[in-house]
Amino acid sequence: MNATRTRDSSVDLSITADLAGVGGTWIPVRDGRPSWPTIEDPVGRWRQALLSHAPVVRSAIEARLSDLVEGDGGTVEVMPGVFAIGCVSARRRGRACGVALIPTDELVSEGSFSMVCNASRMDEQVLRQFAARDEMPGRTAVPAISDLVRRLHEAAHRRSEDREAAQSVDRRLSESYEELHLLNSLIDGLVVGGDPAEFLASACREIAATAGYRWIAVLLDDPGPCRVDDFVVHGDGAPTRAEVRRITEVAETSTATAVMDAGHGEIGLAAVRGGDRSLGTLVAGGREGEPISSIELTLLASAAGHLGVFLRNATLYSDLDEMFLGTLQAMVAAIDAKDPYTRGHSQRVAVLSRDLAAAIGLPEEFVRTAHLSGLVHDIGKIGVPEAVLCKSGRLDEAEFAAIRQHPQIGFRILRDIPQIRDLLPGVLCHHEAWDGTGYPAGLEGDEIPLLARIVAICDSFDAMSSSRTYRRAMPRDEVFAEMHRCQGSQFDPSIVPVFIGMDLTEYDRLLARDADEASTDDRRAA
Repeated sequence: MNATRTRDSSVDLSITADLAGVGGTWIPVRDGRPSWPTIEDPVGRWRQALLSHAPVVRSAIEARLSDLVEGDGGTVEVMPGVFAIGCVSARRRGRACGVALIPTDELVSEGSFSMVCNASRMDEQVLRQFAARDEMPGRTAVPAISDLVRRLHEAAHRRSEDREAAQSVDRRLSESYEELHLLNSLIDGLVVGGDPAEFLASACREIAATAGYRWIAVLLDDPGPCRVDDFVVHGDGAPTRAEVRRITEVAETSTATAVMDAGHGEIGLAAVRGGDRSLGTLVAGGREGEPISSIELTLLASAAGHLGVFLRNATLYSDLDEMFLGTLQAMVAAIDAKDPYTRGHSQRVAVLSRDLAAAIGLPEEFVRTAHLSGLVHDIGKIGVPEAVLCKSGRLDEAEFAAIRQHPQIGFRILRDIPQIRDLLPGVLCHHEAWDGTGYPAGLEGDEIPLLARIVAICDSFDAMSSSRTYRRAMPRDEVFAEMHRCQGSQFDPSIVPVFIGMDLTEYDRLLARDADEASTDDRRAA
């Protein structure tokens, strides 16, 4: 039942109840024709049953209907003792019409009673007893009753429209709440540096739950540096990537619209844009019940707008991240240029630190921090004289003191960069020892930050595994033996076994590459 029919039925019930006191019958007029009611209680409502069931009365009403519903409505005596009162109300959605059928006391006294009883097939003797018992209005009351019925008709429609308006406001408030809830959920996910794939999946879940879609899909034109799949789907029964591409090409929307698809029914589409550039399309379908309304399309467009903001920010963040990482690598390359015999050391320590943090089971963000901390752990060597860094023989006390300054130099170089403050413990403390004999602060045991303990093991492992000017690389079994010997003194004893159990395939590839490049450079120099 649509909203208009529901509203009219509510008005009809209200007027029917209002007319019950005078024995009146309400006859709605739909599309220019009377809609005769069924009287389910012919004893209690004998006057309504008597008139509405009689074909002669129905014929008289239909013959005079145009007189009854013209203008503001007319009053007609359709037969002796029976009056029809036409009611017309001008509504926002057009004219609403109906007829009130009123019996007066003359129906019994003027001879029409027998004819109507016969026509409606009701027992005249019984009804005469009812008529003697129930008071019926006289002819003189008809004008007042007519005015009252028309007022009741107008008031009933006004109440219905007011109630509908209130319900519309309630519905819009509810929809606005849902929209705000969805947008707040999406905004919560707009974290700079957040995982784009996780955000897109979460956004699809929220949109489906809020707007009642069975499935949601996001088709991206080009994920670019966001590193996500170009087709993200949530729910059951979604079209394939090829089908969504076909649907979006047919729709050609720059905002939001709804289209009918032979295989998937009604589908809502909204363009995902980043600034003035198209990034893709948000597609939704599988709604139950009513068609997709302008409210749902507005919600879809808002969600698509937030997706566009996130993807654009993710791209910018990725670009900045790449630029930042490139800057760090350039600084590390400057160290390599000062001491070619440690070529690739920082990159190898970075890979080892990343893999060790992951093997321990630390969070993904910590794993990334460990990787970057390993990359820049020796950046303070920029401040150490090349003559000291490249000396082939044993360092004297002053030279060794200069080398021991590089953790603090690196800390001072990096400490004012907000984005890498989390890396600083690995830079400052990677030469601290578990037994407290390290530098620069002589920290002991758990006083040493976990990040520094991880980098320290990886730094020492690479130093022993690679060739230097003063010695050749140690065999792997000897390196592991030395690490076992130093656990509990130099290294955290709980981390060493984890390191020794790691897969070192990637590390060995980097070590071989760097050794080949160093050998090539030596031949060229010779």
